[in-house]
Order: sequence, then C-alpha cells, then structure tokens
Amino acid sequence: MADDRNPNAVKVLAAAKKIVDSNYREGENNDTIMGKWFGLNHQPWCAMFVSWCFKEAGLSNLVAAQSPKGFASCNAGVKWFAKNGQLVPVGQAQPGDIVFFNFDADATTAEHVGIVYANDGKGKLTTFEGNTSGDVKGSQANGDGAFKKTRPYSLVMAVARPKW
Repeated sequence: MADDRNPNAVKVLAAAKKIVDSNYREGENNDTIMGKWFGLNHQPWCAMFVSWCFKEAGLSNLVAAQSPKGFASCNAGVKWFAKNGQLVPVGQAQPGDIVFFNFDADATTAEHVGIVYANDGKGKLTTFEGNTSGDVKGSQANGDGAFKKTRPYSLVMAVARPKW
C-alpha cells in the first residue's frame, strides 16, 4: 500500500520517529541535544524537539517562528502560526501537523507541543512529542523523554499546518 501522506510530512515524521524509537531521554536539568543545537540548553524542550525534527527533514523554514531554527516557546509558535493563517480545526489534523496542548485550567497558554502522527477522526490524535512522560503519571508538559502518545482532542489548544 502506497503512503499517501505529504512527502515532507513523511520526512518530519521519520525524524521524530527516529528520536522516539531511540528511547531518547534528557540528561540532568533538561540537558538535551535539541537544547544545545537551539542554543537554549537546560530549558523545557518540547518546541525545540519539533524544531529539531523539521531541521532534520531540511524544513526549518516552515517552523521559523522565533528564529531560522524554529521555535523554543509553545506560545510563540502558536501565535506565529495563527498570525500566518495556518491553524486548522483539530478534527482536520493530518500527519505532520503541529499540535499545541493545554493541560491546565488556563486556556490562554499552550503548555506543550508535538507532531501529529495520526488522527483517528473519533476524538484522538497520536503524536510524537519531546519533553513529556511515557505514561500518565509523570508530567505531560515537562517530562524526561521523547514518546509516541495518544491524546484526546479536549487537550488540544491549536493545530498548525505547515506550508508544505
């Protein structure tokens, strides 16, 4: 069966899968390859994970919200995509889209971000995420590794579609 996903999305997802499949874990105090590369090591790194995956696919320009490398702040990312008219309804999320999450009562801030792997069309997204926990017990917005996750639409603040 042929892969009918966007070829650039396939490249981004392959980069994300490579990190997740390697069982990537941060070092002490958010020490990561993504933070070192971005120039903001020892910081929350979910957005830098997304930016890294686009860099690995040769597509940093598609996520250049804060710098040519991409974005390190979820809020800066979601604002940039909104300003550029790239937000889509969560039900229309496609593989390669960028998904911003809100886990607390303050619905005005994006606390976490990942890359859509699949949308079941029934209320759940499967994603690749960095700086999250492998289970539901740990911090979802500031965990210790890169994982494939399944999350309900209710946690989604915004979905951004790169200008492939």
